[in-house]
Amino acid sequence: MTEQAHDTRPRRPLREVVGDIDRDILRLLLRRHNLLARMHNSKGFLDPAEEKALRESWEAAVSRVSRDARLSGRFFSLMQEVEFLPRPNISQDREAGEAGQDAGTERRPAFNLAPPLRPVRLSMPAPLACRATRAWLMLAAASGRPLRIEPGLMNDPIVDCVKALNQLGAALTREEDGVTAREAAPLGAPDKVLHVGDSAWNFFLLLGHYLGRPSRAKFTGETSLKLADFSAVRHFLPQMGARLVHVVPKSDGLPARLECSGILPDAVTLPADVPAELAEGILLAAPFYERALTLDLAAHPQQNLILARVLPIMRASGADFSLTESRVRVAPGPLRLPARPQLPLEPELAVFLLALPLVLSGETRLDGDWPQWPGARSAWELLRALGLDLRLDSRPDPHPAQPGGDRPGGVVRANADATLKRACLADLPAELLAELPPDWAPLPVALAACAALRGGEANLPELPGADMSEVTSFLHAVGLERNAEGRLCKTEQTTSQLNAASAWNAPSPVWALALALTACARDARGQGFRLGNPGVMTGLYPAFWALYNALPEPAAKRPVSGEAPTAPARRRIITSAVAVPPELPEE
Repeated sequence: MTEQAHDTRPRRPLREVVGDIDRDILRLLLRRHNLLARMHNSKGFLDPAEEKALRESWEAAVSRVSRDARLSGRFFSLMQEVEFLPRPNISQDREAGEAGQDAGTERRPAFNLAPPLRPVRLSMPAPLACRATRAWLMLAAASGRPLRIEPGLMNDPIVDCVKALNQLGAALTREEDGVTAREAAPLGAPDKVLHVGDSAWNFFLLLGHYLGRPSRAKFTGETSLKLADFSAVRHFLPQMGARLVHVVPKSDGLPARLECSGILPDAVTLPADVPAELAEGILLAAPFYERALTLDLAAHPQQNLILARVLPIMRASGADFSLTESRVRVAPGPLRLPARPQLPLEPELAVFLLALPLVLSGETRLDGDWPQWPGARSAWELLRALGLDLRLDSRPDPHPAQPGGDRPGGVVRANADATLKRACLADLPAELLAELPPDWAPLPVALAACAALRGGEANLPELPGADMSEVTSFLHAVGLERNAEGRLCKTEQTTSQLNAASAWNAPSPVWALALALTACARDARGQGFRLGNPGVMTGLYPAFWALYNALPEPAAKRPVSGEAPTAPARRRIITSAVAVPPELPEE
């Protein structure tokens, strides 16, 4: 018998072999990314002919091994858009200790989240709701009326919305923490290429605006919208006299071309699979249509959310509408926009700021009104069920209220005398977690993790609509695991092993908030948790890290009373006169 037949060496576990293959795939993707960068033109983009050739080559190769459309379409788009961290000065294969001894080492950027473990004292004007901000900016641009919104989140979705509206002819300017809409001509529907960023809400706002008039346009977006599925929207738009055509073959996302006839029906029923944001965009644009439109929401599962988010804005803007059961009829007519509309605070950010006293004890005070949306009410009740003293007080009005807006807001106060050590979410009413938006799943996960890290009792049931793979990844990053009964237990990793582990990349800004909140419940001897992509917060609240690093008592910037002195306007004078230098005297 040969020597190979007597080889008794233990075989490597298959999971290690698969892990090696995954690392090889990442190395090849990085090499592909670098080669694509060399193929970019002078504008920093890949020529359409080059990208088409690469796509056709990829689809031909995939067809030999798979019939999965996700592999031929979405995976290719992801490879084209994926970003890598800058290359360090030394190889990443070196041991962490060796890398730390090198004084010239350039490490990949990561945030170490380790706030002081002292009672929090946070008092600030809460940023206004991001969706409502863009809705009011859309109304101001479509009507050409002046308007001012502050304080705003000033995140990527708002910035992209402002740019798209200005491209259509609006007069919007960003100033510090607010947006100003100057009086201008009402928006038309020009045939342009509009970039909506990475927010579907921006796309649906502009889509609703174009539907009411004969028009054509092309919409482009970032990675998530390129991978999105707008097939339900494409099937619904013919009822509105429009057609949506995807530019990339076999794709259901952006870029897409829109063709509108401008001929609208008297009434239309919204199908259950159409995104709720499209209904909101249509209702906000309906006052500018040529004829009245009735939108029936009876078949849509999120009709309560649609009505709760849109009707207060339409009512405050003076829109002519009526509500009969689930049918909203909007008649065309001029709007009366307040100079400073009253908006609720942004609940997606506020719930984590209000949860800080639960983890650190202390008090949080946010100036603003709590939105009366189904998901926001569920988050409010969740915090109260876990022991947070939460209440909404009215703020006295120093000036008389003006009709249609400019009314005084409220004050949200959250107090906790002791830190959270018990978070049994399975004992809460099932409808409480079911009504929580799936994007807000990081909130209950982070609160349960805080209780478990403190050595208390915590369980985490299956969250409706949440991606449990993201939940598992987050728990592993903070040194926890969820057993078969849903109970959270600490893993065998020590604190030093967790600190030496690679940084965790948050799938969304809300997951980054969850890690920041969980870091407040870490072991006092630990160095905190590392976040590999802190820039993800530009999608929600870019100023969050400055506030977080100043805990336990951030000095929030407050608005200055009175009007600030304005600089004199600069004037450009165009003349045909030419300045002639004097003649030099002869010697």
